[in-house]
Amino acid sequence: MLQIARQSFGAARHRYNAGVGNILELLNAQSSLSDASRQRIQALTDWRAARLQLAAKIGRLGIPELRRVEGD
Repeated sequence: MLQIARQSFGAARHRYNAGVGNILELLNAQSSLSDASRQRIQALTDWRAARLQLAAKIGRLGIPELRRVEGD
């Protein structure tokens, strides 16, 4: 999804710079790219939190495990 949003923004920017696109199209593509980036960050945050919760529940949450998770 993020890659598609990047491509869409690049195309909209190219069209705008060439004078065939409008500012609204560019801003919408930029907003979509921002949303996709935010969703990716949220997914990674949720995934790491779930890993930590699982490690805590199975009794494998110690300093070495925390360092391994941070270094991913």
